[in-house]
This record gives sequence, structure tokens and C-alpha cells, in this order.
Amino acid sequence: MKRSVTYWQATVLLLLLTLAIAIYFLLGWLWLRTHAGRHRAAADRPPASEAPVQITDPLDGAVLQRSVEVTVSSALLEPGFVEAEFVVDDRPVAIKVNPQLQTVPWTVQWLWDSADEGTHTLALRARRATGEVENSPLVSVVVVPTGRLVFASNRDGAYALYSMQTDGQQVVRLTSGPSDARQPAVGKDGLLAYVTKTGNGQSTIRRMAPGNSTGENWLAGAEPAWAPDGLVLAYSSIVGGVSQISVVAASSDLPLQMTEEEIYAGQPAWSPDGTRLAYVAERDGNLDIWVLVVDGSGAYRLTDSPAKDWAPAWSPDGSQLAFVSDRGGSHQIYAMQADGSGPRLLSDVSLGAEGPAWSPDGFWLAFVAYTGEASGIRGREIHLMRSDGQNQVRLTFNGADDTEVEWLVGTE
Repeated sequence: MKRSVTYWQATVLLLLLTLAIAIYFLLGWLWLRTHAGRHRAAADRPPASEAPVQITDPLDGAVLQRSVEVTVSSALLEPGFVEAEFVVDDRPVAIKVNPQLQTVPWTVQWLWDSADEGTHTLALRARRATGEVENSPLVSVVVVPTGRLVFASNRDGAYALYSMQTDGQQVVRLTSGPSDARQPAVGKDGLLAYVTKTGNGQSTIRRMAPGNSTGENWLAGAEPAWAPDGLVLAYSSIVGGVSQISVVAASSDLPLQMTEEEIYAGQPAWSPDGTRLAYVAERDGNLDIWVLVVDGSGAYRLTDSPAKDWAPAWSPDGSQLAFVSDRGGSHQIYAMQADGSGPRLLSDVSLGAEGPAWSPDGFWLAFVAYTGEASGIRGREIHLMRSDGQNQVRLTFNGADDTEVEWLVGTE
């Protein structure tokens, strides 16, 4: 009798254990099935490019020139949407009602009035007949001032001068010929001074009127900079084996030497009132920025850092200078007050930035940044940023050396 009880007890325990194992595997199977279904559902969701509500133009990351009205295009790719709302920076702009709910796609164009310069986020909210709301993927754009830039590039072989819109579009080659054309300086009414090299390697400044593709030789020298009135050119040239700053009237070829540095003076930049020249001088083995009063009353020093400071550029109102310095470990763009006080970092490009040029209104800077997409200087591309260092955008994408950018003042 005792053996019989023990046998049945063992049988019950075995059945209970078998049932527990079966329940465990059943629960595990159900869990895996549920989560696999969730993963399949996530995989079946359309990517942003196939979202049912989309802004199709402009694309995310676009750079737009400022205009009275910017046209924004959108598409709703599923039937049943009752209305759509255009939203800029989380603020509703306009609503449109769908006249035919079954139309696919429902394409809608919006007019974005008076877009302020800077970065903006665009979106679309669409409501279905069921009350469900669908949001489009966000589109970020940067609105830049209207105008054109001129720059040097070796994208077609030898360096030549080009112009383009401030959004990077409509690139036009300005110079022709086998010789390099570098260092453009934009003068009054679009007159260009630029630098070529003669057969013996000497730098020569040429002049070119708008609409021409070949200029005329003018002076031996480099780094030309037009005075604000377009009547005088400052430039650098070798005098007695040392680079010095000189000025010459546009109607003359008789220069007046302005500096007497022992080692180096170059990179002249006019103040907006035409009374001063900022320039770079090497003294005590270091490059610093100086200012020369054109009336001959002398020069004074603006920077006195152990680092190298170069490439000065006056703001249009004369209150600031942008410049390049390696004081932070890599060469970046800085700005300071016109008296040299309050230097502050504007760019933070990992491989370096240089060549700042102010927009005519003083709110933007064009500059050159190293991208690392090609070896050496071939990796430079043209960028824009606000004068406080914000809203940095890249304008050229060709892997060539795009450099020495200036604003074409007064052009559209």
C-alpha cells in the first residue's frame, strides 16, 4: 500500500512538472511572437521620404536666398485628408482645405512671406476625416541675404575667378585663359582687381571691367584691396626684398609706399571711411594686426598675442574687425572691436577656417573652411555664417580649392 501511494505521488509530480514546462514554453512563444510582430510593424513603417505627409521643396538642409515670398511645395500621399496646415518654427502660417478627399497625391503649394534671415524649421500638419493628425518630417532651412559672391577656384584646372549667388546657385566663370587668376578685389561698379603670375613667376595685378573675361595688366604686386570710393587701390609688393603696403590711384600707375617694415607687411584692408588701412606685419617673429592712418600720422598695433593673427576685415560700420588667429590651437575666425579689444571666437571648424569677408549689411560673413575631403588646400570650400558665428552653412561642394571669397556689392 505504501509503495502504491509513493508511485502515484511521483506520477502527479511528474505531470505537474511537465505542465509547468509546457506553460513556460507557451508563454515564451507568445512573447516572441508579440515582439516579432512589433519589429515587423516598425520595419514596415515608411521612411521619412515615404511619409504620408511631406514637404517636397525645399529639401532639408537647403540654403535659400531671402525674397518677398518663398514657395514651399508639399504632397499628401494617402486619401482622406481633410485639411493641411503649414507651420514655420512651430507657428501656424496657413491652412488649406482638400477639395477632393480621394485625390492622391494631394499637392499643395504655400507662400512663405517675409522669411527672416537665419535658420527655420518647416513642417506640415494634416488632419484626416477620422480626426487623426499626421505630421510631416521636419525640414530645416537657412535663409541668407540676397546677392552674389566672387571667389577663386581651381575646379576647372588652373585657378579662375567665379561668381555665384549667396545660396551657392548659378555659378558663373568670370575669367578665362591658362594662367591662374587669384585674390579678387571687388571695386566700385563691379570693377575687379585680381592677381596673376607672369612667365617669370612675378605676381601681377590686373583690372577687369564687368562683362569682360580678360583683364589688363596694371601693377606688379598682390593682395589688392579697393578703397570704399573705388578710386584708390591698396596692395602689397616687394620693395628691397621685403613685402610692403602701397596705394595707387585707379587712374594712375604711380604707387605711394605706405609701410617700411623690416620683415613683412601685407594683407591690406580699408576702413569703411577710407581713412585707415588694417594690415599684417611681422615683428619679433610673430604676425599681428596693425592699423595705418592714411594721412601719414603713423601706425598702431591692434593685436599683441603670442599666436599669429592675420587676414583683417573691417565691418561695414567700422566698429569691428574680423580676423584669423591660431590662438586657440587651430586657425579660426575671430572678431574684435575696432580698437583691438574684446576678441571673440566666431568659427569652430575642426580643420580650420580663414578668409572672412563681411556682407554689405554687416550681418553675415563669407569665409573659407577646410573640409578634409581632399588633400591639403584642395579641401577648402565656401561657407556663410552670421556675424555672431551662428547659422553656419556650406555653399560649395566640389572637392576643389574654393577660396578667397568676396561680396559683389550692389549685385543681385
